[in-house]
Amino acid sequence: MRVEYTTQAKRIAFRYPLLTDIGIQVIYWVFALIFYFILVNFLAKGISSLFDPNAQVHMSENMIIAVIGGVTFGIVLGLIDFFIERKLVRRSLGVEVLSKFFLYTLAWLLVVNISRTVGLALEAKFIDEADISYTTKFYSNIAFSSSLYTTVMIMGITFIKQMNNKFGPGIVLPMLLGRYRKPRVEERIFMFMDLKSSTTYAEKLGHIKYSRMIQDCFHELNKVIPKNFAEIYQYVGDEVVLTWKKEEGIQNLNCLKFYFTFCDRLKNKKDYYENEFGLTPEFKASVHFGLITVAEVGDIKREIAYHGDTINTASRIQSMCNIYNSPILISDALKNEINDQNEFTFKFIDETVLKGKTEKIKLYSVEKSQ
Repeated sequence: MRVEYTTQAKRIAFRYPLLTDIGIQVIYWVFALIFYFILVNFLAKGISSLFDPNAQVHMSENMIIAVIGGVTFGIVLGLIDFFIERKLVRRSLGVEVLSKFFLYTLAWLLVVNISRTVGLALEAKFIDEADISYTTKFYSNIAFSSSLYTTVMIMGITFIKQMNNKFGPGIVLPMLLGRYRKPRVEERIFMFMDLKSSTTYAEKLGHIKYSRMIQDCFHELNKVIPKNFAEIYQYVGDEVVLTWKKEEGIQNLNCLKFYFTFCDRLKNKKDYYENEFGLTPEFKASVHFGLITVAEVGDIKREIAYHGDTINTASRIQSMCNIYNSPILISDALKNEINDQNEFTFKFIDETVLKGKTEKIKLYSVEKSQ
């Protein structure tokens, strides 16, 4: 079965986060520096044809320098991104930006010196001893101009990284190619999950402490996402909407394991939540499967949006959790897709008509098998 780009990109990003950060930076900077040296090459040829027709510009050696510089810079920046985005993820955006700017600058100075040394060594094979001083000045000017160029290109990679963080792995390139401009139909699993007794908690804690608790909960939730290949569609107050493509959600029962793994993480930090907030947060969830339409919407603020009955039904099933006193409910549409039922126990709850619907739907609760 052919695996599409978005799915493959997400799998790689979740399984190998460090290599993904390094890979993105290396590819970007190798092409950026190759493009830079191509510009330098043509500019140098133009100048030499006017002032020094006998001057030689060695394109192949410049390409070697570009690749060495791009790989070195990419690896260093990939390590910087991996460290900062995980260690400073809960600090302010300003701290993150300033930290990256400072470390990027140090990394570029390192790369410039390495590339300059390699470049002089390569050029020494092709030029006379008397021209060494000229070559040294040449690389000094290159270092200055490349630093200005790099500043602009850093803005480019920062934009790409921010887009990747906003939309998730594997989405930016299809968006740039206009893949979501026309609505597409997909088979997807949706999970609606929100905090139990949220109104009571908000009144008890007040706005600030309540928001801090939600931040902490969603921080734990994000740690569960890579292992279960989930995508965050939306945060709405104390509710989060998650989605999977059919194959990824059904495989290893990721769409169900996600919920129980997240709940286990909250239970394991029970002492922290009790000390900080005087309670242990619990979430209820609904899971439904079906056809959905996906499209890029908006101009001032663009995003990938999902439309259709599937997402509406998933939302309405979640509202039934309180009525049936069940922490998680799934539809028969999802249950019928699940073959391996050894890990979970499914209990029929009711066949009911959801609000705004005309047809009945069967609901099941889910528990871990003993």
